[in-house]
Amino acid sequence: MVKGVIFDMDGTMFDTERLSTKGWMYAGEKLGVELPRSLVDAFRGTNPTAIRNKFTEYFGDRLDYDKTRAVKHEYFEMATKDGIPLEEGLVELLEYLNANGIPAAVATSTEQKRAEMIIKKAGVYEMFTGYTYGDLIERSKPAPDIFLKAAELIGQKPEDCLVLEDSAPGLEAGKAAGGYTIYIPDEAIVPDEAKEGISAELPTLNEVIDWIEKENHK
Repeated sequence: MVKGVIFDMDGTMFDTERLSTKGWMYAGEKLGVELPRSLVDAFRGTNPTAIRNKFTEYFGDRLDYDKTRAVKHEYFEMATKDGIPLEEGLVELLEYLNANGIPAAVATSTEQKRAEMIIKKAGVYEMFTGYTYGDLIERSKPAPDIFLKAAELIGQKPEDCLVLEDSAPGLEAGKAAGGYTIYIPDEAIVPDEAKEGISAELPTLNEVIDWIEKENHK
């Protein structure tokens, strides 16, 4: 039975993965260096430390990570000046969970300061009970740590929680946490092996309410 729901943020709650990709590409162009799409894809679902390590491993001292990241964030701020784009069905799902006494948590690989700013700007911060962030968790996804912590924060056992994810590391982490895991496709490339053993694959968040209803009334 689903007693708690844990949301990944970028690409699951918000339509921001595309903006992130464009931001990295923008930064590369502005700094005169090509950032391979394969490298940007490898960043998805991982925390700031893991991204820094992948970046440094690829570029060495040819490109400064902090400067590149700052330019990428500059693009993001320009692109979201009128608001954060929500994924289809997010608000309706959160309203359903709140109405039915099912606590919701955010478990994002993004660092706390930046993630809180984005969630609050999107207008949904108060609809969640717990929040976990990438810079507060030592082991990044695909380790399950961030989801285990999120379950603890909302007072539920991990096996009773539903994880909603869009990336391969996130799906692996969700499965390792031991509860339900639903894949909501977005920008990230997810190989078939990462989807093995998940609870469901649904096109948008709109279908999650019906899935929970069926699961909780078996």
